[in-house]
Amino acid sequence: MTKPVSRRNVLALSAAVSAAAACGTPKPEAFNGKNESAPDGPFQHGVASGDSSQDGFVIWTRVTPQQPGEQIQVAWTIDLKNAVNGTVSVQSGQGVATAETDYTFKVVVTDLSPGENYTFGFAASGQTISGQAKTLPSGDISSAQFAVVSCANFQSGYFNVYDHIARRDDIDAVLHLGDYYYEYGPDGWGGGWGESNERVHEPRHELITLSDYRGRHAQYRGDANLQAMTARHIMIPVWDDHETSNDSWSGGAQNHQEDEGEWITRRNAAMQAYYEWMPIREPADIADRHKRVRSYSYGDLATLCAVETRLTARAEPINIDDYTKDMNGAEDAAAFKRDVLNAPDRPMMGDEQTAQVVQTLTQSKAAGQPWRILLNQVVMGRVLTADLGPYVNEEAISALEADWPAVRDFVRNSGFNLPVYPDSWDGYPWAREQFYGALQDAGITDIVTLTGDAHEFWANDLTRDNGVKMGVELVTTSVTSPTLKSYFGDATADYNLLVTQANEDVRYYNALNNGYMTLTLTPKKAVCEMIIVDTVTAQDYSAQTTAQFSIRKRKDSLKFSGPRGLSIKQRALFAGLG
Repeated sequence: MTKPVSRRNVLALSAAVSAAAACGTPKPEAFNGKNESAPDGPFQHGVASGDSSQDGFVIWTRVTPQQPGEQIQVAWTIDLKNAVNGTVSVQSGQGVATAETDYTFKVVVTDLSPGENYTFGFAASGQTISGQAKTLPSGDISSAQFAVVSCANFQSGYFNVYDHIARRDDIDAVLHLGDYYYEYGPDGWGGGWGESNERVHEPRHELITLSDYRGRHAQYRGDANLQAMTARHIMIPVWDDHETSNDSWSGGAQNHQEDEGEWITRRNAAMQAYYEWMPIREPADIADRHKRVRSYSYGDLATLCAVETRLTARAEPINIDDYTKDMNGAEDAAAFKRDVLNAPDRPMMGDEQTAQVVQTLTQSKAAGQPWRILLNQVVMGRVLTADLGPYVNEEAISALEADWPAVRDFVRNSGFNLPVYPDSWDGYPWAREQFYGALQDAGITDIVTLTGDAHEFWANDLTRDNGVKMGVELVTTSVTSPTLKSYFGDATADYNLLVTQANEDVRYYNALNNGYMTLTLTPKKAVCEMIIVDTVTAQDYSAQTTAQFSIRKRKDSLKFSGPRGLSIKQRALFAGLG
């Protein structure tokens, strides 16, 4: 997702919006994110674990070759520490890392016990490296806690968020909701800061080939903070668009041009590298790599269902700019919504995946689990443009037109309640209604949707067009990718309030900081903490919780309650008093 609006433009547009009150938040805690990378030698890219089950998980590393084409022997072990016997080796094995998989080395470990913390290790070329992993629990469990992250652009800043998560010992799994890396070259998003701080993307061009994607994975995996987080916590990842190309869909991408070859060739190269470099299981059929859908059952407490909304079935996104330039009033806007935006047969997930997700969540409800969690890429809640017209005068518009020729249309069209992000579910309202309808028909109206992509915190109610409540959505901000503050400056908080006020389903919106979320589940309630870091452009940083919400059952659906850290104005809007 890109936001090509300049900071000065939005400052002018937001100048008349009332200022937000200071939030009452806990005192920030200071940290230094300068971790030591893996030493020179065979394990320069660290270790990771993921894709857990009740009886196992995937363990991963990469062994750096000394000679092209060589085969490298790798030994692996799984150890369990208990109070009676100390540390005991429960499994071990050997294998070979080869150039065929870019010297990455994965083991799908099985026959382990549920709900246990294990230490795994690798040995090669006279050196060893280790990490920790946890199997899914079974039976009666009292709680589970997850860290939720997305959107980590290497050349936009330091991964201080990963450092903060690596320091925690209360995380059951890291849920990575996509944009794990970015495909741009140094001239792309964030490249200016990256050039100035020796953190520019490699290879130094946009990713297209298998070699390109492998090289970018290697660069990101060389980051010490990412290595620390994945050595400490097991990861459940889903991809979004930048793992292939910006604003990708089933037949292409906004950032894929004809002179860059066939889209399917590029997609398959990206998928091959992703499966090589990530701690995930291979599909039964290699042709189905882009159709990845997984579920994870946490005992009698919850099921997490990871969906794929980019490559399997998504229709081409609508470019609203192609239509708004000719809109001359509410009648044109209504026609666009009716004939284009709400046109049928514009899918996001497709029938096969929808049926699979509904079946998974139906089984969760039948088993008596209180929580059904959707791991989702793009904003699902209804988030439409706020009318900026009353806040912007002719003088301000005229002053901007030289640099922003479309500013007059932008202000005029903001009152038509168009999607803020047409690449999100708001750009596919027919598909969203089809999905909601399938869930409701199965008796599922209480989903907690976790979302990335937007580089902002959101707390949204999920509502059908007929008013039926389907659950709630929690959107995490970005690890490093620029937030709206990079464009809106000091007017960001004011704009956040205006958008919240304009959208009935939006309970909280914060586009000020980078950070991450935690989600803690217990049988009676869920608690989300939205945690911010004060900087990603220096390795000395502070972190604090900026907002917190509880989620409880409400009849057949869910409701937000107990907000903490909100300003007076934010609290009023949260309560629907705006």
